[in-house]
Amino acid sequence: MTKDDFRRYLGHFNNKQYENLLPFYADDVLIELPAFSLAGPRTILDFYRNFHTCVREFVEAKYLVMDETGIAVEMDSRFECFRDFPHEKLPFRAGETRRLLNFVHYDLRNGKFKNVRVARYKQYS
Repeated sequence: MTKDDFRRYLGHFNNKQYENLLPFYADDVLIELPAFSLAGPRTILDFYRNFHTCVREFVEAKYLVMDETGIAVEMDSRFECFRDFPHEKLPFRAGETRRLLNFVHYDLRNGKFKNVRVARYKQYS
């Protein structure tokens, strides 16, 4: 995986091109978010499809380093909720806007995301 590949992945994510995300995930990918985890490519896509019916999300890599084993990125994330998202561990209310700075580590296996760990650094008002 190259930096261009990773930026292409973010472009697919930001443009809600969910099926284009699949080639980036290992079959047993695990995403560990601060409040919960998502296991498997289809579980991840299903979650984001549902989430994005209520919340506009845009992510941008601010600082990115990588080698053949992994990626470390400082990720700026914006969330604009236009419909209540009553998820038990990630609730959003219509009209709410959040901007977060996260540190995200992607472990790679054969050039695909195997494990993704997200840590929140800062929430902007």
